[in-house]
Amino acid sequence: MFRNRELTLQEQRMLGRGEAEFFAAGRAPCVVAFHGFGGTAAELRPVLEEIARAGYAVDAALLKGHGTRVEDLQEATFDGWVEAARARVAAETARHGRVVLLGFSLGSLIAMQLASERPAGLVGMIAMGNALTVKPHTRWPLALWEMSRRPMIDVYMLKPRAGDLVDQALMETLVTYDRHPLRSAREVWLAGPRVRAGVGRIACPTLVLHGRRDRVCSWRNAAWLADHLGTRDVSVRLFEKSAHVLCCDGEREDVAREIIGWLGRLH
Repeated sequence: MFRNRELTLQEQRMLGRGEAEFFAAGRAPCVVAFHGFGGTAAELRPVLEEIARAGYAVDAALLKGHGTRVEDLQEATFDGWVEAARARVAAETARHGRVVLLGFSLGSLIAMQLASERPAGLVGMIAMGNALTVKPHTRWPLALWEMSRRPMIDVYMLKPRAGDLVDQALMETLVTYDRHPLRSAREVWLAGPRVRAGVGRIACPTLVLHGRRDRVCSWRNAAWLADHLGTRDVSVRLFEKSAHVLCCDGEREDVAREIIGWLGRLH
């Protein structure tokens, strides 16, 4: 039922071990999923598997520059990610007729950008751990560099752990780069204001999920998004015992139930 691609031993500078992509055949709407910055579909896999078991088609391909070599990510841009995602959505719409966008962290920005364009076949959007703003320890260094007006150099910041989790049980299953390229991190940071300016054009039903203990993107992002969407068909849930990587944290079963129940209400 599921089709996955596992990383090879030759692919370097990765934390964790497991599947980098996830695909499942099933019925409409097809859930087109976008993972986070530096990560892979492993960040979403526990919940995507439950969505697939519920009978829905799933497309969780790698974003450009991910799952290969971290140097490949250095050249990636937000426009490049969106362009490739737009092609995926068009292909799944042609195949299934209806699609739902599911975005986590960086992926939430991609999903929101696409939803604001109101593509044919879009019937819903799920924003998880949305990255409309990031915590000060991330945004301040980038802002200071931007103020200096110097070109961003090829610098990498080592990651102390694979992901922001309260429950550490699935930490080793998170397949991510072991460092963040600052040049492409800047792309994510700059995308936040750009996407925020367009959320009022999002008209499809939307599910907003966030961990209350998120140390990467504040849970307040969820409330802001719900208040500024162009649709009133919006549901919000905060998971009190979870951090940023919702699909792999301790409340992942509740996250899956919330999403599957919401999908069942779509027309």
